[in-house]
Amino acid sequence: MLLGKFDDGARSVGRDPSTMPKLLQLHLSWADTDEEATHNAMTEWPNGGMAFPKQDIRSPEDFAEIAKLVRPENFKNRMLISADLDKHRAQIQSFIDLGFTEIHIHNVGRNQTAFIEQFGRNVIPNLKWQA
Repeated sequence: MLLGKFDDGARSVGRDPSTMPKLLQLHLSWADTDEEATHNAMTEWPNGGMAFPKQDIRSPEDFAEIAKLVRPENFKNRMLISADLDKHRAQIQSFIDLGFTEIHIHNVGRNQTAFIEQFGRNVIPNLKWQA
């Protein structure tokens, strides 16, 4: 449905949607353990657990106070938090299967070197892109 609307919009302005990239930015939290992945999400990306518009937050201090209210369960169905690389692979694959042609993956933790190594070795090569 979403990409169908994209196609309709492209055609309405004379563009061929098949020649246009379908981009997605995907936030996730991966670490060696589920506990560490949860900690990373809670400390580095609490806005991922905030299910409300944030444009009216007036200052970093206000944001920090609101962030203290975020709990791990607030991330459910908003951002995948897991140490399981296959769960991350499956989630990314589901977006490829929907028709996205370019997916920018954002691991919210500071464990970027391990993330790049693990996803580069165990996740990205196992994705099946549409021809």
